[in-house]
Order: sequence, then structure tokens, then C-alpha cells
Amino acid sequence: MSFIIPFLTSRTYAVLRPQRGQGMVEYALILVLIAVVVIVVLLTNGQAIHNLYSNIACGMGIGTCTLGDQGG
Repeated sequence: MSFIIPFLTSRTYAVLRPQRGQGMVEYALILVLIAVVVIVVLLTNGQAIHNLYSNIACGMGIGTCTLGDQGG
């Protein structure tokens, strides 16, 4: 009866051992997915984001203001 626990323990370890690197691959895939989403968002909304930050900088008096309503 005492041989059952070591046998089950060794079999469980043998089954789980090949999956050690699986977690890193999953994290890498998640990072790639996040990067793709960020790139798509920046490509589709890049100009709007640029305008937003330019307006904020202009309101703070930083940089060159190119707002249409300020007219030189």
C-alpha cells in the first residue's frame, strides 16, 4: 500500500513536467496581442490623439499653437 503514493506522485510529476514553458509562451502571446491592438488603435486614431495632446500643450502655453480659432 505504501508504494501507491510515490507511484502517483511520480506519474503526476511526469505528466506536468513538459508544460513548464507553456506559461511563458502564453505571456508572450498575450503581449503580442496587446501590441497588435495598440498598433491598430494608433493607426486608426493617431491624428486625433496628436490633436488632443497638441490642444492640451497649446492650452498650457507649451510649444507652437496651430489651432484654427487663434488666428495670428
